[in-house]
Amino acid sequence: MSRLLGDIGTIEWARRTKGILGRGEQARFTAAVCLQTARALPRVLGARGGRGGSGPDPAQLTPPDSPFAKEVVEACSELEPAVVEHSYRSYVFARALGVVEKIECDEEALFATAMFHDHAFPEVDSLTDRCFAVAGAEAAERFLESSPLSGQLRDDVLDAICLHINPWVDRERGAIQFLAHDGIALDVLGMRAWELDRPGTRRVFERHPRHRFNSLAATKLRRHGRRVHGCRTAALLATGFGRALKLSPWAPLE
Repeated sequence: MSRLLGDIGTIEWARRTKGILGRGEQARFTAAVCLQTARALPRVLGARGGRGGSGPDPAQLTPPDSPFAKEVVEACSELEPAVVEHSYRSYVFARALGVVEKIECDEEALFATAMFHDHAFPEVDSLTDRCFAVAGAEAAERFLESSPLSGQLRDDVLDAICLHINPWVDRERGAIQFLAHDGIALDVLGMRAWELDRPGTRRVFERHPRHRFNSLAATKLRRHGRRVHGCRTAALLATGFGRALKLSPWAPLE
């Protein structure tokens, strides 16, 4: 499946295209979304019905408490509560899926990815020439210039932010990219929710309330897709992403 997407969504691709799909890329991206939907939808609907959830307890995991992590929190403090709490949950779920996959990665880099991946939400309505994920990566890049992260980790963070709206990210792309994507998808769509402890997942929602995040995302992304022609958001919405937000097992919590 990695050959279907090629380099679409990577930081290298984003720097070259500003996140705008070419005609052939639109067809490939749409095909990838449809393929992933066909594979995942039965499991997501099962999770909505309350089945599954026997894996690790995500509520036992907490964000890093380092000076750098506190700087990340401060840099994102002006975002809407719904976005901030979504970012916290995405980090926790990513860490929990790391336990499932037996993958270790730099916790600070993963935390920065989760907190910055929707950093461009406040400016979605003013973006006309680039994908909001690319704008979020640009904000993260400016912040990371003075960070203690290595050059490679900084690149991984930017790559993961740009990739997070792809239908999937291969494990081989990198631990941060893979785990961040799946943690975010779990929080938004319920993807892989069946692999985590269900009561523990509920406790994460109690600790970090949803604040109707899916409704907020649907509104913002719909406007973004209309403004930025050829972006991945527009392609996602054209293939039913808005409906997927409503079918999320977490919809009743909103």
